[in-house]
Amino acid sequence: MNRSSNSHASLFLMEMMIAIMLFSLASAVCLRMFAACHQIGEETRDLNMAVYQAGNAAELLRHSLKSKEGAQDAFPGCIQAEYPQAVMEGAALMVYYDAGWKPCQEPGSAHCMEIVQSQEEGLALYEIQIRNMDGQEGEIYSLPLKLHQPQRP
Repeated sequence: MNRSSNSHASLFLMEMMIAIMLFSLASAVCLRMFAACHQIGEETRDLNMAVYQAGNAAELLRHSLKSKEGAQDAFPGCIQAEYPQAVMEGAALMVYYDAGWKPCQEPGSAHCMEIVQSQEEGLALYEIQIRNMDGQEGEIYSLPLKLHQPQRP
């Protein structure tokens, strides 16, 4: 009789160990899924903000080319008026953002918007590129822009 209860107790203990192992395996899988979902959410937020910031810069450039007073200094004047922290680096204008997508200075920035201008017959060509600066170098979004330059007397 004593052997039978001992064998039942060890069998119950073995079942409990297997159940705990299965639950811990399931929780590890769930934690990995939550971490992956968080990463995808962060990437989506960055992409949405990059699209918004590039569109904002494109609209500023478009508006400045159409206005009479802004046509002489459309680039980089219109961007620097909106983003006073913008920096001219060679032929490119750089606007730096912190992790919360607020314009900031280059040290400590998490993202960078680079705007490069070139000319073609009657067209102003702009390449707006937004990329990560915080260790994960890579382009988030790029927007090529062609704007007609009206002839001024």
